[in-house]
Amino acid sequence: MKNKGNITRPPVSSMQIYCILISALLSVVRVYASTTADSVYFHIKADTMREIRAGQVVELTYALVNAQFDSVSPPVFNSSIEVIEGPKSHEGSSYAIINGVGRKSRESGFSYIVQFRQSGEVELPSASVKAGNRTYTTPECRVTVHPAVVDMNKLKCSLKVERMAGGYAKYCATLTCNACPDQNPPLLSINGKIFRPTRKSFSISNGKEEYVYEYFFNDDSYEVSCEELTFGGKPYSVKPKKGKLAGADFLIAIVVTGALFELAWWLACRRRYREDKDALLAEFVLEKKALPLTVSWAYTHYGVSHTLLLFSVLFLATTGVAIYTDSLFMSVFFWLGIAFVPLAYLSYRHQRRKLDFQSIPTTLDEQAIYDRIYNLAATYDWDVDHYGEDCIVAHTNPAIWHLTWGEQIFIVFDKGQVWVNSVNDLNKRTSPFSFGYAKRNVRRIRDALTQSAAIRD
Repeated sequence: MKNKGNITRPPVSSMQIYCILISALLSVVRVYASTTADSVYFHIKADTMREIRAGQVVELTYALVNAQFDSVSPPVFNSSIEVIEGPKSHEGSSYAIINGVGRKSRESGFSYIVQFRQSGEVELPSASVKAGNRTYTTPECRVTVHPAVVDMNKLKCSLKVERMAGGYAKYCATLTCNACPDQNPPLLSINGKIFRPTRKSFSISNGKEEYVYEYFFNDDSYEVSCEELTFGGKPYSVKPKKGKLAGADFLIAIVVTGALFELAWWLACRRRYREDKDALLAEFVLEKKALPLTVSWAYTHYGVSHTLLLFSVLFLATTGVAIYTDSLFMSVFFWLGIAFVPLAYLSYRHQRRKLDFQSIPTTLDEQAIYDRIYNLAATYDWDVDHYGEDCIVAHTNPAIWHLTWGEQIFIVFDKGQVWVNSVNDLNKRTSPFSFGYAKRNVRRIRDALTQSAAIRD
């Protein structure tokens, strides 16, 4: 029996269900595509949430959202905006929830580091990009630039002038500030002429800004000062720099200093060796047990100490003249000058000990001593300069490959002994080391006077 109250629905086929799902999916895709297409835009962003002030460093970003551009028509900045750095590429992404719906966007573009030169309302230059078949242009954008606010207690500016080692300029004047001057770039007066910076740079580290302006010039002398340097409308004074000596005068001052040192060294040697130069060798050695020196011999024997002290004086003089003329402390020259002083002293002490004579006891009479020294001279090619009743003086004749200019040999007679010394030849050039030759000469004399054995090397 059929129930007439029931309504029988026709069955829904699988094909109908499939068509319904496809239709719904296409609707979603169309909505998403429409939303994506409508969200592509090109705009300008500034990196600060604070008030923008004149002289403040600001990053301007030109960003295309949800698309990649193919070509760019960059912005053209007028004189009210200074580009410090850029353009640099920019990539970014963001995620936001609006009305409970999450939206993710990505952007690409380019950015500039800029400064606004003056206060007032400033229009940012527009730019355009081409993405696919469409061109996107930034909308009109204006910013209000407030007057600069500078804490004069924290403001620091310095001016220095350095001599260039080489290149196309003799001097470089450098103005360094931790804030941007109102006059950007600042001007310098150099010998009465106005100069713009040849090179300028900006850096920021740990929130601290540094502005560096360099001015190159070629004058022999200089007087450098800042022209109307102000920050936030407030004047700032920088101590001017004045070169007291020209380039040629600087060199003359160093040469004169070296000449005065040489005069002082010569006078000191004359005073120190005024007795030595007139003393008889044997009498002086028997009394002092050291070799007497003339002024010429002193220059040769202490040549290394003399040279080190001369360099020390020249380096210190260069440092002093640089401080006097350019207010510039040349630390390398200063420390080299200081370092050479102890080296000169150590060299002097080393050379001073070489003047001391050694005692060689002997029972030989004078004639026997003469004979043995004569045999040594013949064997080792020594030239005897003096045969006397109280002393013998000789010198060696070194070969070409010898490491020194040769040695002098001094033998002084005493009762029951002789006093012997050998030093680098004082009649030739300075030689700071004897490389064992002087000791070998003394050893040969000792062996000849104390042993009956044959002479050995």
